Amino acid sequence: MAEKIVSVFCVEQNFAEQRVDKVLFLQFPNYSRSYFQDIIDRGCVLINDKPVKKGSLHVQVNDKITVNFPPAKEYDLTPKHVDFEVVDVNDDFVVINKPAGLVVHPSDNNKDEASLIHGMLHRFKDFQNFTDDQRPGVVHRIDRETSGLILVARNEFSQRTLISMFEHRQIHKTYLAVVARHPHKIGKIELPVGRDPVHRHKMSHKGIGCRDALTFFDVLTYYKDSSLLAVRIITGRTHQIRVHMAALGHGLVGDSVYGYKSKLIDRQALHAWKLSFEYNGKKFEYVQPVPEDMKTLLHNLKHGQSFK
Repeated sequence: MAEKIVSVFCVEQNFAEQRVDKVLFLQFPNYSRSYFQDIIDRGCVLINDKPVKKGSLHVQVNDKITVNFPPAKEYDLTPKHVDFEVVDVNDDFVVINKPAGLVVHPSDNNKDEASLIHGMLHRFKDFQNFTDDQRPGVVHRIDRETSGLILVARNEFSQRTLISMFEHRQIHKTYLAVVARHPHKIGKIELPVGRDPVHRHKMSHKGIGCRDALTFFDVLTYYKDSSLLAVRIITGRTHQIRVHMAALGHGLVGDSVYGYKSKLIDRQALHAWKLSFEYNGKKFEYVQPVPEDMKTLLHNLKHGQSFK
């Protein structure tokens, strides 16, 4: 059984006046800032023996920081055959077209089902060289019912590098989304996203432990009672697009949690469409067309059907 690890250190001059989540990320580079934000929200980080409530808190020289790392959850990652399309293979990373319905990695909610990581371990033998035996190669995630492009690291150096690039917003993602009704032609949504205080499986712009989130969108097509958007996220909060569009009054079509159920599609109409970044001095750009269920949805909407 995995044991809880406690780490204690004092803030040195070079970390003074920086955010505590950034200091933790720099002190423990194998973890992401989002991981530290999560354990801060769970009361696992203390400064001078007092729980930290916000990752944005600035630390001072000689502050004593105590990190109670929760026990690592262990899942069976025996390699398994999983159906997904490989878009590109690089020495340091792989770009995948993830089908809707496939989870990226195991969690308590899906520990017995095959994930993208099970499939990567089966298809790419070098994935078994990771010391992280629970989320090897993972640098970002997209929801189970969201289709499209996802970037996976092939070694620990590139995993750290790509996680850092996401943290510094050097990797650009654009989604296609079908939303209810007709929003303005272009828009900017700047609302924080945190855990819903009542429904813990949901996120909310009025939630607990909210973090800044920024979304831009452009309307590509207006339909009868819905719209096709190109959505660009600057931050990468959990369920960000779904929460932001719902807060604006234009929830996603097919989204039974934040938006609107639809007779035309049985999952949220959200697709990771474009991915671009620069790595080792070379520019990479990927575009992935929508899968068949969204093609059918868009065809029906184009011909005047209601999404309801």
